Amino acid sequence: MKTAAPLLLALLLACPALAQQAPAPKAAPGSVELYLEAMDGQGWQWFFLADTARRRLAGADLKVYPLVSRNEDGSFAARRGEAELAEAVRLAVVFKVWPARLLNYLNARSLSPSADGWRDAALFAGINPDELEKKAASEGTAALEAAHKRSTAAGVSETSLFLAGRRYSGSQRLLPLYDAINASLPAAKRVPPPAGYKPAPKAPPPPFWVVVSSGVGKNDALVGVFDRYFEGIKPVVMDYASPERAAQFPELGFVPAYILTATPAVKAKLANEIQAGLFAEKNGFLVYEDRQRRGLYASRQEKKNTLEVFVMSQCPFGAMAENSLLDAEKNKLLPEGLNLEVHFIGDAKKDEKGAWVFSSLHGQPEWEENARQIYISKKFPGKFRAYLAERNKEYSSPEWKKAAAAAKVDAEDVEKNFEEAKNMLAEDFAVTSALGISTSPSFVVDGREFMVGLGELVKMPGYEKVPPPGQPAAGCAK
Repeated sequence: MKTAAPLLLALLLACPALAQQAPAPKAAPGSVELYLEAMDGQGWQWFFLADTARRRLAGADLKVYPLVSRNEDGSFAARRGEAELAEAVRLAVVFKVWPARLLNYLNARSLSPSADGWRDAALFAGINPDELEKKAASEGTAALEAAHKRSTAAGVSETSLFLAGRRYSGSQRLLPLYDAINASLPAAKRVPPPAGYKPAPKAPPPPFWVVVSSGVGKNDALVGVFDRYFEGIKPVVMDYASPERAAQFPELGFVPAYILTATPAVKAKLANEIQAGLFAEKNGFLVYEDRQRRGLYASRQEKKNTLEVFVMSQCPFGAMAENSLLDAEKNKLLPEGLNLEVHFIGDAKKDEKGAWVFSSLHGQPEWEENARQIYISKKFPGKFRAYLAERNKEYSSPEWKKAAAAAKVDAEDVEKNFEEAKNMLAEDFAVTSALGISTSPSFVVDGREFMVGLGELVKMPGYEKVPPPGQPAAGCAK
C-alpha cells in the first residue's frame, strides 16, 4: 500500500490561496488583517505566522476578524457547523468588547482545542469566561453582524490575509511573510537583516500548469502546497477542452491535474512523493491528479445512469455511505432506473507460485469480506442488497454467515467458491487502482464525474435527497 507523503500531508492542512486585490483605503503600513474561519486549520497556520512576525516587528499591527456566512433566511452559518459558529460568536464578542485581549485569547485557544477550551483561553486572556458566555448570548448576533459586514466590504468569503490593505498572495512561510510585512513598514521602522548577512540567490520556480474542466476548478489550496516546494510558483491554467491542452498534454485522462516539467531538480525536490506514487511521469512531465475532492475522468467512456461506489468493507464511513444509499434506493430517492455498482479498494498481486496475495487497509478480514461481497453481488444479485444492509450492521464482526442467513444467501456456496471470489476481487481491485481511487467512500457518477464522500455526492443533481450518514465527513484512505 502507498503511504502518505509530505505533499499529501501538507494538503490536509491547505486552504484557498490568496489572490491580489486593489488596495483598501486607509490601510496603515505594517497592518495585517486576518479573516479567520474559527476551525480552519490553515487559517490558524496563517495566524501563527502573522502573530510570530508581529512580535518581531514593533511597527506591525495584527487584527483578526471572525468569518461567517449567511443562510438564505438571513441567519448566520459556518462552514464546519454549529461548533465553529459558536466559536466565531465568541471571537466576535472578544473583538468588540476586549479587543486588546484577542490575540492572547487566540494563542491560548490554539493550545486548548477541546470543546470547552475556550474557557481556559478566556481566563488566560484575563476575561471572565462566565461574562464572555453572557455577552455571547446577549451581544453575539450584533457582533457577528459587524464582522459579516466587514468581511463583505472586503470581498472575503474564505480564510484571507491582508497586508497593508492588499490581499496577501505570497508563500505560507514565516520568512516570506515577515519580509513582506517588514517591507511594508516605513523605512525608519523596518528591522534590518543581521550584520554581514547576504541572502543566497533563489532558483526560479519551474514551469507549472493546472488543467481543469467545466465544473472542476483549480484547487488554490494545492497550488499553495506546491509553493511550499517551489517558492513563487505560479500556474498556467488550461481547460481540458482547449487545443493547447490537447497539443501539450494529449495523454491526460483526469482533471484537475497539476503538471511540472520533470527536470532533475524538480524530481529531486519531489523524490519522496514520486516514490510514494503520487506523481506519474508522462512525456517529460510530472503529473499529480488531484482526487481529494472532485474531478473528472475526461477520457473515460460514459456510463449513463450509473453510480459506482468505491469502498472498503470494514471502513465505517464506507458502510455508512452504503447504508444511506440503500435507504435512498428503498425510498425511491435515487434517479429512476439507476444502476448501483459497488467496487472495492485494495491491492492484489501474485506470488512466485501464482497465488493471489491481497492487502487491504483493515487487514485480511476486510479483503476476505470484500471477496464475499463481490461474489454475492455477481452470483446472487437479487440478494446482495439485503446481505449488505444486514452485514453493515456489524461490518467488522467475523460472523458474516449471520447476514447471509438473513438475506437467504447460500453461505456454503460462498465458501466452496472462495477461490473464484478471490479472482473476482483481484479484477475489481485492478479496476479501482486503474482509476487511482484510494479513499472510502468515493463515487463516480455516469462513468466520469468523481467525488470523495457522501457530502459531495449529495450536491449532484438527482442525489440531493440521499440521507446524510449522521457522522462528520471523513473517509478511510489507503
